[in-house]
Amino acid sequence: MDQIKVELQDFMGGDRAIAEAAWTSSKVESVIFRFWIRMPIAVDRQFMTHRIGSHSGMSGRYRTMPSEFLDVPKDVYNILSKVPSGDKRGVEYSSLSLAANMWYQETTTKLRKDRDSGLITDDEFKRVREFFRGVLPQHNMTERVSLMNLRSWSNFYKLRSKPDAQPEIQVVANLMHEEIVKHNVCPIALEALERNSWSI
Repeated sequence: MDQIKVELQDFMGGDRAIAEAAWTSSKVESVIFRFWIRMPIAVDRQFMTHRIGSHSGMSGRYRTMPSEFLDVPKDVYNILSKVPSGDKRGVEYSSLSLAANMWYQETTTKLRKDRDSGLITDDEFKRVREFFRGVLPQHNMTERVSLMNLRSWSNFYKLRSKPDAQPEIQVVANLMHEEIVKHNVCPIALEALERNSWSI
């Protein structure tokens, strides 16, 4: 699952900002993170179920979507090895994902040429490209920039880092945590939140 990436692009506030705001609020909302996240579309849908901040995702109208998709994880292969023809299913997944991506890329390339030759307008090209992204697999990679405060992120992390959460969203949650720790944004607050099982 090393295809999933998280980068803390920017932040505002820290432990001092939390202390200064404590006279009026103890909800640690005075620390704000801006994350860039690269994850499969299906995981992005889970991510967006949390009303945690402000988000901007990759647009299929203004960009040709990337063709990379999530490889079959080892735990899924282990499960498939227990059933008849299970290994075949993993190979079929990859073949179907490749075929869908090739069709989308080839069709988009041809439509771009049609636009450049004047057969269709740029707006028509964007409309068709946007619609045809619907053929892409749910495990194709997408990108998102998300802004959230420490309170919202803590709630997200509490839910999505649990062992019973989907493994892919666990990766996202843990990478976000690593980025916050690496940038030493609010070590005192993080330590307190961890002691409190990430509850505020």
